[in-house]
Amino acid sequence: MNKFQKIIGDNVLAFRISLFYVGLGTLSVCSIYPDDLFYGDWSLFGLLITFPVSIISFGYRYAEADLLYPVFFIQLIMFFLTFLILSSFIKNKQKLKNETTR
Repeated sequence: MNKFQKIIGDNVLAFRISLFYVGLGTLSVCSIYPDDLFYGDWSLFGLLITFPVSIISFGYRYAEADLLYPVFFIQLIMFFLTFLILSSFIKNKQKLKNETTR
């Protein structure tokens, strides 16, 4: 098992939460214009819920509506950052929980 698989295996919960949250943000950013495939009123609510991870992609999409590849790249970076932050919080919470039960 390589190092990346070990990191994900140790932090499955953080990986799943990050994947869902950033995925919803990506889908929302890619659905804000009427010409988009999944366009609808739901995309505004999705953007509001995922504001911290979709604001940069939204700004790019607002400036350049035609290209989606940079949006996916930005959201990939946001996924890694979200995963690292969540896994850090979860580890700290588990460490505190283990220390208090002793």
